Amino acid sequence: MINLKHLAITTLLVLSFIFFIFPTPPGAIFILLKIFVFIFILVFFYKYNNGSSINGTKVSAALQGTGNSPDNSNVKNELRENYDSLLELVFKMILAMNPDYKCAAYMLNPNVNNFVLQKSTSNDFPEQIIRDNLLIDKIINQDSPFLMQQNEEKDLWTDLFGDKSWRGSECMIGIRLNYNDQVGGCLLLMTDHFKSINERDKNILSYLGKHLSMGIRKLQRIEKLLGDKDYRIRISELFNQISIASKEDELFDGVKDLCRSYLRYDKLTITFPIRNSSTAKIKMIDGFSEDSKLGDTFDIDNTLHGLPYKLGERINSTNWVEKYLVKGRFIQGDIEKYNFNSILSIPIKYDNNILGAISIERLNKSSFLDKDIQFLELLTDTMGSILTWKYEYTKMYNNAIHDGLTDLLNHKAYKERLSEELSRAKRFKQSLVLLILDLDKFKRINDSYGHLYGDFVLSEVSKILKDSIRNIDICARYGGEEFAIVLVNTDVKNARPVAERIIESISDFNFIKDGIKERMTISAGMSQYPKNSLEMKELIAHADLAMYEVKKNGGNAVIAHEDY
Repeated sequence: MINLKHLAITTLLVLSFIFFIFPTPPGAIFILLKIFVFIFILVFFYKYNNGSSINGTKVSAALQGTGNSPDNSNVKNELRENYDSLLELVFKMILAMNPDYKCAAYMLNPNVNNFVLQKSTSNDFPEQIIRDNLLIDKIINQDSPFLMQQNEEKDLWTDLFGDKSWRGSECMIGIRLNYNDQVGGCLLLMTDHFKSINERDKNILSYLGKHLSMGIRKLQRIEKLLGDKDYRIRISELFNQISIASKEDELFDGVKDLCRSYLRYDKLTITFPIRNSSTAKIKMIDGFSEDSKLGDTFDIDNTLHGLPYKLGERINSTNWVEKYLVKGRFIQGDIEKYNFNSILSIPIKYDNNILGAISIERLNKSSFLDKDIQFLELLTDTMGSILTWKYEYTKMYNNAIHDGLTDLLNHKAYKERLSEELSRAKRFKQSLVLLILDLDKFKRINDSYGHLYGDFVLSEVSKILKDSIRNIDICARYGGEEFAIVLVNTDVKNARPVAERIIESISDFNFIKDGIKERMTISAGMSQYPKNSLEMKELIAHADLAMYEVKKNGGNAVIAHEDY
């Protein structure tokens, strides 16, 4: 007979993980670390109340809504608020990825065998979807995101979303969500026009689905946690405070505080491998520090601290000098000078990739307890997930703010950065110069040679622009063949030579590709903050008008707002 309470607990666990797995762009930076927080809180509370395992022979009364004690009520409210707020963050992430999306999350309810709506950003999504809906069936029966346009499958669309006045251009992406290799639910993204959907969005969704089952498997690791109530609270607090956009140092400090509370050691070290080399770097030290300092590098071969990387496994010994044939701890010959006898070192892994290592050492020969090993394994396991998602977040964020062809900032990101620089200039009473540049007679390039050659020209022009400005300046593709540059902490007098150098470099450049050789020129207009205006829109308009004044005079020059 099906244990409904057990199913409810399992469903809640699945839901909690699914809505925490997605990394977030700006505006929702806590989503990644909340994955672990919520799972920890949920499982810890579950175990604390009934001492049950994840497989569950008992059921937590509080999670089921039974029990009248104040503690149960408070925890239920806290879990519910946490769950609702994290669902909100998920959708903020999706909308930041593409503001044209309407999104909804569904989970399979085994009691009614229907997909039940968990949260949505639009009333277009039904409260429930029958399990054998043909459109949903197509989504859950393939690994990659499923893309569909309304006018291609009108009947299926109507069965799912109802008989409304659809325009025909509406589009939907669906991605299956798995739990233990079974269908757990689906995420639906709808937009009013198929042009709003790009390949990057599909790739991101595919990536997120792939990592779902990997994260859920971590529940089995959580079952092995220590029974100390204070520990459960502290580790929950750690991952509640750290965000995906936090600096590494903040994560390391949190790990250090936890290790100080629950482990006994004379030295704690966190190291990271250096890419494309056989060395690693010390990223954090706690305790004894005479033998090494932050930023030191060491060879992975023939060193004690290189063993986790070399062997790819846990190092645990109270007499490592005899057990491991290495010539030093960090450098050759330091064994006699710094006589640490005991070490517990565990690699930080994710998907079989070694991202780093955490090591604790003791001067005396004392064994590490099983709970010490469990603690450090959980910490390294979780750090691996955090670091990987921080890396993936950075990749996705960079893709979202850069133009795919030129790798310059896109229009939206440029305006955000310009606004930030204007605020900074106002705060520090500095000037800045805005350049708007537009290639002259670019239409003839596409008309004469096609868009592939036109893309080549845009790409080469972008390289010239980037090479002509400082690292602190901003360069963006404003749209089409138009570009924008923000020169920070300068004025028109000092910016003019920069603009003239750009114009000269482009006019002298030979655009050679596939036997085609062309020359191009560019027109530029400038405006200055605060001299010409205090407002961003007016500064852009002034620079734009100045650029068009150049075009009236034949192009291939620069004019400032006050020059005409």
